Amino acid sequence: MLKKIISIGKKRDFLETLMVIGLRLVSIGVGFAFIKIYTNNLTTEQLGKYFYLITLSYLMNALIFVPVDYYIQARLALSGKDIPLKALLRLNRKVCFSAIILCLAFGLPLSYFGKIKILDLAGIYGTALFLYLCNFSRGLLNNRGHKIFVVNMLVLESALKIGLFLLAAVYFSASADLLLYSSVVALALEMLLIVFYFYKKLSYNWRDEGIETYRTVIKKSYALSIGAVCNLAQLQFYRLMYVWAGAPATAAIYTVVTNLGASGMGAISSVYSQIFLPKIYASKGKYTLTYIRNALLLAGFVGVGAAIFGQYTLMLLTKNDYVQYAQVISYGVLVEAGNMVIGAATVFLMLKNASKIMIFYNIGAAIVSVLSGFVVMTYWPENVFLIGVPIALSQIFIAAFLMMHIARFDTKE
Repeated sequence: MLKKIISIGKKRDFLETLMVIGLRLVSIGVGFAFIKIYTNNLTTEQLGKYFYLITLSYLMNALIFVPVDYYIQARLALSGKDIPLKALLRLNRKVCFSAIILCLAFGLPLSYFGKIKILDLAGIYGTALFLYLCNFSRGLLNNRGHKIFVVNMLVLESALKIGLFLLAAVYFSASADLLLYSSVVALALEMLLIVFYFYKKLSYNWRDEGIETYRTVIKKSYALSIGAVCNLAQLQFYRLMYVWAGAPATAAIYTVVTNLGASGMGAISSVYSQIFLPKIYASKGKYTLTYIRNALLLAGFVGVGAAIFGQYTLMLLTKNDYVQYAQVISYGVLVEAGNMVIGAATVFLMLKNASKIMIFYNIGAAIVSVLSGFVVMTYWPENVFLIGVPIALSQIFIAAFLMMHIARFDTKE
């Protein structure tokens, strides 16, 4: 009887995995459709502006929201108890208020010097806020076994972005701002559905306990904040540099092409992490090196596919203007593969209360990438291929050293 129950459980898990993979493939298709739509409706200059605003939003997300997300996910995964909603609401009110202060502190000077419009601050903040809320809620649901719903939300998110952008473009001219604000509305609608499902399906209580104070959370996770900002500078600072230097089109071309590689690899890695990342939490970190090894093998297969089919993919999903840059797709695959390693390492170090280790490597990788990027921009401002060289090398550097640290922890234990 026991064997029969175990067998039924395994079959159920297998079918769930197949459904997750199938839905994620749908999500990949919808995501690629979104890329085709915005590349065909916006000029490279407008795309450069869009990526510039999104990067500023990601910067605020990295400073405030990302470390809190990582910390709370690890905290709740280790507790295994009901979700303390009142404590989460108390913490997130302060987090969101801090993000507003940060947005104004950085945004007003940029507006004064003409680097953004004052109205762009609402889009920057809204994107960061709803991206955090959606990622945070999906993470909680995924870690508690609601994988199918999480993937459905990812499909819906891309579909909403497409639908709202096309609808808005009927009444207004297509622009970077239109794409940004339609994406914010899409994330907000997704969040409403997640909240409804959250209340119906998860076990929670209204006690104000189980989560530390905001000051304690920031104190314990500031290393992740530094790491997230450095990672953003390392991978995306070129988007700011080229816009400030008056060459948004160069950055836009690189971003569009690498986004195809990153989107493909990211979609596959999200399926992989959705299925296997909870094992790192459940094993209290012991599964991490196995997770990373299999992730790198997966990335290798995707990289080969990108090299073979990249040119055809660009012809299908973008305009012909981008086809000559097909080799740049591989940078997107490599960066996303590095993010898989870094993400797993971050979870491991949080579980071991050793996240400060990341500071040194993140700062070093960011400095090398940004300084090298300045050199490339200064001497070869129109060379799209060279943008990715310092980014790729710095990503390899940080991933390799984090893997070494994880191996040392395993050896000690």
